Amino acid sequence: MLLYFIFALLFIGALVYFSYFKIDDCVVLQTIKLDDIIIEIVDDNCKEGLPHTTSSKIIRMTRSAWNGPRRDAILRHERVHLSQKGERITEWLKFYESAWGYKCSSIPPAGIPAELFAARRPNPDTDNCPWAIWRDRYVFFPAFGYDKTLRGAEVIIWDLVEGRRTGIPESWRAEFCGTGDCPHQYEHPHEISAEWLTENTAKTPAAYKLFAWNI
Repeated sequence: MLLYFIFALLFIGALVYFSYFKIDDCVVLQTIKLDDIIIEIVDDNCKEGLPHTTSSKIIRMTRSAWNGPRRDAILRHERVHLSQKGERITEWLKFYESAWGYKCSSIPPAGIPAELFAARRPNPDTDNCPWAIWRDRYVFFPAFGYDKTLRGAEVIIWDLVEGRRTGIPESWRAEFCGTGDCPHQYEHPHEISAEWLTENTAKTPAAYKLFAWNI
């Protein structure tokens, strides 16, 4: 039974990986060289029009996003993801663990039900370490909802100790939400840090640690 479960996880993981990352269904309409990075203007159907990175040098966005009023904010956000994929990745991972209590891994932790594993929504900006475990107990990851869309995904939090799905832990809320709002993209420390460094308005214990570290 255990062997069957392992093979099932490997099959599902391989299916998701090759369908999402290896088969590139995006149409690149224009390539723009910007400083030390490359912007690829893609069609509106590419990842539902969501900006994302494909390497440590390439940012993809639609033409409407490139010409829109939020272009600079999008570029700031995605540049953080470029850093997380580049030469500083080891520094990022050390920061997450020492300051935030997160351990990131390319391998899913044991104990996550197969149906939740299969529902995980891949994210190009976190694909170098998609599984984020907080304080060796809580696993945060995005999962497809009933509509199976990227924009409709929800954040799943799995308690490895109790073996069940749970809500946001109060101890996490105290660190990452403070007395204000929780980060909108709290599925992964890559996304939390990119959101906070883009807006630079968060006032939480975790945010202050990030701002001090990223000077």
